Amino acid sequence: MPSAPMQTLIDLASNNRVARIHYRKTISAANDQPRLVEAYNLTVGQGDPMVRVYQLSPDEGWRFFMIRKITQVDDGGSAFEPRAAVTLGDSIREPKPLDNLESLEEEPIEQDRSAHYQALVGDAMADGTVSPDEFQSIQQFISASGLTTSEMHFVHATLFHQCLGAILEDGRVDDHECAQIQFLHRVLQVLGWGVVD
Repeated sequence: MPSAPMQTLIDLASNNRVARIHYRKTISAANDQPRLVEAYNLTVGQGDPMVRVYQLSPDEGWRFFMIRKITQVDDGGSAFEPRAAVTLGDSIREPKPLDNLESLEEEPIEQDRSAHYQALVGDAMADGTVSPDEFQSIQQFISASGLTTSEMHFVHATLFHQCLGAILEDGRVDDHECAQIQFLHRVLQVLGWGVVD
């Protein structure tokens, strides 16, 4: 059974309603940022389940948000004309990461260094920008954790795979989605390895 915030997001998406989500971007709960989004679909890769949205505010563009970091969902006060197929409700299949979203909230992020690295990179990219502080924090983690090149490549490929899977689900790629792929590739290159290097 999806968590209460996720069920609200599914209901809003099914009715083409804009959602106001509160998203904890960093490990600290103090950084819970409200965003207006159109929710489209779910992607589940090797790491966390993520929802793909088109963010309207604070800045506009396609984004991915980790489900476990969405702390609250409310109606955003308006309807939207879908930019792609809305399959969020159809795509909830209850794989292991979704069996108990409530317990995921309580689990520590760092189960191992690859999972922690994926969470750091995913969080940093979630709002469509990566600040110098976020890059520095990621680089410090790589140095301190002893993350291997192979582990880094695996995480980067996983993130790229999740992004492409969600984008290709509706059978078309628009300009915003191309920009999203290019952004992801640039970030991964700066971190040390892009998928097409």
